[in-house]
Amino acid sequence: MLNYISYGKGKNIIFLHGWGGSTASFKGLADALSSEYRVTLVDFYGFGKTPHPDKSLTLDDYADGVAEVMRKENMAEAVLVGHSFGGRVAVRFTRKYPGHCLKLVLIDAAGLRPRFSLKKTLRVLAHKLRKAMGMSGLKGSEDYAALSGAMKGTFVNIINDHTDKDLRYITSGALVLWGKRDRDTPPYMAKRFSKRIKGSISIIFPDAGHYSYLDAFYETLFAIKAYIGADGR
Repeated sequence: MLNYISYGKGKNIIFLHGWGGSTASFKGLADALSSEYRVTLVDFYGFGKTPHPDKSLTLDDYADGVAEVMRKENMAEAVLVGHSFGGRVAVRFTRKYPGHCLKLVLIDAAGLRPRFSLKKTLRVLAHKLRKAMGMSGLKGSEDYAALSGAMKGTFVNIINDHTDKDLRYITSGALVLWGKRDRDTPPYMAKRFSKRIKGSISIIFPDAGHYSYLDAFYETLFAIKAYIGADGR
């Protein structure tokens, strides 16, 4: 079971943090919204106070973890706010559990298949060639290098599970918030989300990076409040 905290009253909002984050990641936004909404913050498996099991997990396992929290708290539906990895989980949840996502807010979300990169392709080929010759492979990402045990397998499963095909199943629409200076999930991904999710609204913060909800805190807060209350649902 995912560790989580809930407080406030009203419509349910569940905050899903990025890779390496915890319940603390969205605490500022949650506190600001808790006077009008019931907010829930989770620790994904392997982060915060939620241990990672002794087996590798998939993106579906993380989505199932969110569904389990909703069942325990008797939430029929909730607004999902996901940043980076949390956005990836939110998209998969929306496909697996149709009708349970009231509205979707994606903030610098991960999950889309990246554009072709010659540099990356050549690096992958060099890595495979070195391994085939009995040499050590090239050093992977810092996120991967920092992991151990089953979480390494989880990381590989996650980054190789793209959510592009899930977008067609999203019927709740989406608010897409992005930092123009984001280098981890570049702004072209925001355009792709907006184009493929029917009824989406996109806002690009010019002076924000990958953590746009921190770099443009008040703008993010205003946008979320306006979006959630736009139609009175």
